[in-house]
Amino acid sequence: MDGQIFAAELLEQLVVPTFVLDATGRVIVWNRACENLTGMPASRVLGSQDHWRAFYPECRPCLADLVLHNRLDEIDHFYTEYDQLLRTGCEIHAENWCVMPLQGTERYLAIDAGPVRDSSGRIIAVVETLRDRTSHKLAELRLRQMASVFEHSQEGIMITDPATRILDVNASFVRVTGYSREEALGRTPTLLKSGLQDAAFYRALWRDLNETGRWHGEIWNRKKSGELYPEILHINAVQDPSGRVTHYIGMFIDITDLKNSQSRLENLAHYDVLTGLPNRLLLGYRLRQALDDAQRHERLAAVCFLDLDNFKLVNDHYGHETGDRLLIDIGRRLRDTLRSNDTVARLGGDEFVILLNDLRNQEELDNVLVRLLDGVAHPVRIDALQIVITVSVGVTIYPLDDHDPDTLLRHADQAMYQAKQMGRNRYQLFDPEAANAMQSRHRELERIRQALQHGEFQLYYQPKVDMRLGQVVGMEALIRWRHPERGLVPPLQFLPLIEASPLIVEVGEWVLHEALGQIRQWCAEGRPLTISVNIAAHHFQQRDFVLRLQTILAEHPEATPRLLELEILESAALEDIQSVRGIMTACQAMGVRFALDDFGTGYSSLSYLKQLPAETLKIDQSFVRNMLEDSEDLAIIEGVIGLAKVFRKEVIAEGVETPEQGLLLMRFGCDHAQGYGIGRPMPAEQIPAWMDEFATNWQWNLWTDQHLNALDVPLLLIQYDHIKWVRHIVHAVEAGERLPHAESLADSTCRRFDTWYSGEGRTHYGQLPAYTELGDLHHEIRRLGHRIIERHGRGETEGLRAECDALFALKTRLLQQLMLLQQGRADQTAGET
Repeated sequence: MDGQIFAAELLEQLVVPTFVLDATGRVIVWNRACENLTGMPASRVLGSQDHWRAFYPECRPCLADLVLHNRLDEIDHFYTEYDQLLRTGCEIHAENWCVMPLQGTERYLAIDAGPVRDSSGRIIAVVETLRDRTSHKLAELRLRQMASVFEHSQEGIMITDPATRILDVNASFVRVTGYSREEALGRTPTLLKSGLQDAAFYRALWRDLNETGRWHGEIWNRKKSGELYPEILHINAVQDPSGRVTHYIGMFIDITDLKNSQSRLENLAHYDVLTGLPNRLLLGYRLRQALDDAQRHERLAAVCFLDLDNFKLVNDHYGHETGDRLLIDIGRRLRDTLRSNDTVARLGGDEFVILLNDLRNQEELDNVLVRLLDGVAHPVRIDALQIVITVSVGVTIYPLDDHDPDTLLRHADQAMYQAKQMGRNRYQLFDPEAANAMQSRHRELERIRQALQHGEFQLYYQPKVDMRLGQVVGMEALIRWRHPERGLVPPLQFLPLIEASPLIVEVGEWVLHEALGQIRQWCAEGRPLTISVNIAAHHFQQRDFVLRLQTILAEHPEATPRLLELEILESAALEDIQSVRGIMTACQAMGVRFALDDFGTGYSSLSYLKQLPAETLKIDQSFVRNMLEDSEDLAIIEGVIGLAKVFRKEVIAEGVETPEQGLLLMRFGCDHAQGYGIGRPMPAEQIPAWMDEFATNWQWNLWTDQHLNALDVPLLLIQYDHIKWVRHIVHAVEAGERLPHAESLADSTCRRFDTWYSGEGRTHYGQLPAYTELGDLHHEIRRLGHRIIERHGRGETEGLRAECDALFALKTRLLQQLMLLQQGRADQTAGET
């Protein structure tokens, strides 16, 4: 008994937390160290079986309980969470986290439990000792975590001793550098040296590292394979408490992907995606640099603005993919043409800019530009296509043009437009005067756009008539500008300005809307008149022209499409005859008619005329104006009328100003005409009154007899010759002007009259009484006319006016005799039939 007491006292004094359970599982020893560890007073636990409360929030057996009751087979069931569990016979060693409810904290305990046996081997008690290993376990966990971080970090990590010998590296180091851990240990970081950083770089690195204990920066290293790679590197010096460096830790990230991404972003920011050429941003930087260099070295720099000629047609005909491939090829050609220090950039679309540096003189510039034009003009082969395209170039030279980069680009752009206007496929130096004119043109274009928006345009209508039947057959819509300050502005003063601009499409569609609205109104009034509308080439060549016309017609359902006639220039139609034919056919399917305007001024041929499905040919007024004087113009008119008959097309002459012109046209078979001699353009509200009062010329009525033929044409020419000659003389006398051409005019008039009078005239009219008197009147007019010319030339004025009146009276009598002669011939022909 004394021994037991002694043992209990001994256990009580131990510094190791210890408790003892008797054979019934009651606590018989709970020493002071155990109280301190668990927070459980001995008085509370001695004699009870509640010792578990010191370790767990819920009831569960301790190791001592399992040993006491020989339930060692249940240890795995209750304690699978043990970090360590060792069994040596009946003794158990375990390490585990315990909750320690009374302390309000978890502790990592090392537990040893063993039985106390009597002499017969029966377990009479169990002793359990506890050791608090929390600090040790936490340190171990931290080391384990650090090791895990070290090994699994995405950053490459290298640890060296103070002499920079490598002590350890992690898996990321191995992955990035290609060196295994074994290959790296004992070596220095110089095994990664790329050679791209010089000695000064490393001196600065070590200076910062020694002064601050850290260094951070970007560095290029070399892998085991020899491949260079960029990395972001952090180096920290690890010191002991005395401040002595014990280790260096280097951590790095391979930024190859980042560099590639930056390169791609920089490429996107500074280079054109399609062609790979510098874009506007990079061009601006290089342009500023070029101007600085030119100023510093006293050389020239040229800014060249390029625009491909008719590139839109390539896209329209072959598609945008082909257009893009063409741009890529042109960009390559431009780059290959230039010197290494020059720049070619793409601004977008088919616009390029070339920057020529270090030019000594303009001759050197000219050579480069000629080479450039030749390089572009060679055919481009794209699959089975062979495309020929040219380029217009505008050039300005610094410092002759001493402005900022943006202004130089604008000046080169303006010069490029000058090159376009001068015929394309050329280069043009910047001309300030021409640039001012272009700016003025832009202002005028904007003013025209405002006029369209503000409703300042109005349509006038010029009548078209059938001279033989005396009927109005239609109207031509002609645009006028009611300018607030300038009054009524004719189309030739503003339409040429917009012919090649998108504005011509807007104006053209406005005219179509107005004309269709007028068709509807006149039809409602019982006047179903055809209205012809001039369509500009740029408007007609739009890809969506047919669709837009269909939309416009749909917006005017009450206007009959067959009363709308579109006039297109013959010269424009011949530029792309297949495309024009397709557009015309599609429009005709909607009921719209077509006329070829200014026919005869283009490169007319039977083949072209056969392919173009226009219903009407319009004889250009330039031929009509001189038809009575110019035999070639008269022959052209006769040929056009003949072609119209062969191809079963209607024909109409424009620009008819005199009855004689109308008569000749009728005799050749052209009965439809328009012109100032018939009716001037007028507002729509004046048309009904004009139509009600319209009557054909009396001479036209005379010549409507179908029995007369082309042999009677000389009578018209004789009549016109005498009218013109007398008018010329009288006008000169009244105005006090000289008569330099009167004699030649008289000679031509007499020759034509004498040839007819003694030839065809005698054959067809010689038996008529008026024939002889006509000859006498002609000679009298000739005699008096020469007398007036001679007296006027000598400066005599007395009685000259009276002689002019007499000459005018003779001319009137001659015209009357011509009428009688024509009427007599008509009566004679009618009697023969």
